[in-house]
Amino acid sequence: MAYRLQTVNDITTPNEVGLGVSFSSNTSLFAPIFTTPVQTKENLKTLLLTRVGERVMHPMYGTSLLAIIFEPNLTSIKSEIKELISEPISYWLPYIDIESIDIITAEDDPLMDHNIKITITYSVDELDTSTITIIGTDNNVLIDWDN
Repeated sequence: MAYRLQTVNDITTPNEVGLGVSFSSNTSLFAPIFTTPVQTKENLKTLLLTRVGERVMHPMYGTSLLAIIFEPNLTSIKSEIKELISEPISYWLPYIDIESIDIITAEDDPLMDHNIKITITYSVDELDTSTITIIGTDNNVLIDWDN
């Protein structure tokens, strides 16, 4: 077996091999991902949007977030949602540090156009803090990943 050593210069070498693919790209169906923060966000999106039992050979992968987000807004729903988000992330994506999970319901802000707003602030190795916002309406779930 032969090996070839190649010098890599980030400035002149094009990104030929990506870390993964983005399913929410505006330019193409499967846009390649070349940075760790973008791949982390995609991994987090995939985990949050996968229902438990949906993934073949990984029946415990995912969350029950999509099922509970449309439940009646009781005072206990906030703690349930925080638990449904934080436990799978700590198990499946242990490199993600959750800084905060903020939940605002229509009970908290009666002027909201939607039923619930969940903002997850996270970081990887205490660097590059990012947020994901999930908005639940009566009809569907709108997810805004570009925060």
